[in-house]
Amino acid sequence: MTAGANLSVALIGLGEVGQALATDLRAAGVKAITAYDVAFGKPDSPQSQAAKALDVTVAGSAPEAAKRATLAICAVTAGSALDAARATAPGLASGTMYLDVNSVAPRTKQEAAAIVEAAGGRYVEAAVMSPIHPKGIGTPILLGGAHTAAFLDVAAPLGFKARKYADRVGAASSVKMCRSVMIKGIESLVAECLLASHHYGVTDDVLASLKDMFPGQDWDKTGRYMLSRTLHHGRRRSEEMEEVAKTVADAGLDPTMSTAIVARQRWAGELGARMDAPGDATADRTARLEELRRLLGIG
Repeated sequence: MTAGANLSVALIGLGEVGQALATDLRAAGVKAITAYDVAFGKPDSPQSQAAKALDVTVAGSAPEAAKRATLAICAVTAGSALDAARATAPGLASGTMYLDVNSVAPRTKQEAAAIVEAAGGRYVEAAVMSPIHPKGIGTPILLGGAHTAAFLDVAAPLGFKARKYADRVGAASSVKMCRSVMIKGIESLVAECLLASHHYGVTDDVLASLKDMFPGQDWDKTGRYMLSRTLHHGRRRSEEMEEVAKTVADAGLDPTMSTAIVARQRWAGELGARMDAPGDATADRTARLEELRRLLGIG
């Protein structure tokens, strides 16, 4: 018998993360997968199409999906994490595990935990520490809360590469959020640096100087990758950075840099929405920068 044969999973959110998890859970032998996404109201939405392609059961609401589950996994945008917890809670049976993989502030995780626990569910904090692709269910995850051991008993045989980080909810997410200041910040700096240096015709020299400062780093490849990430995911990342700013503020600091990154990620996401293939990390650098200049009206 496969590891997931007796498991029933509800996916709250069927975006990039939800789809990756559904694919790998199915491969691990989980037959009962139900999903709910607010985009299911549109039959032609990417989420609706993914539900058909992945052959998951479509629920009409979050509580309906949760009622069928022994494990509920919440994977929505950062700005919707609390709303998703509130919506799902009425459908949680006593003892149902609720894995919260959303990229939100420690305080937001704690608020979500209180909602889930009050409904009788077992809340497990999850901080996903790298992009969900290409590793999928094997992406490194830090866990927090009182129910991590129980979750790992279920998750490890399925292929989750998760480990307990802390007994208290919030600690794992503080690692993720503080890391995001750097990762999303560098993406934003790269976009601004490349566009400005392209205007002056000095991009090759700028990237060469970065190689001198950071030996071993291919800044042409890294630059194209980071630019593609922020163009493709900027809108979602801006919501995450709002949670990062909250994290920094809760530490007693003025989130000056994080707030600026919110704006720059949103700006990049809005540009990317107007492009045919914003996530193409192999796109010619010069052509991409020229396209962006045209979209900005400075070409």
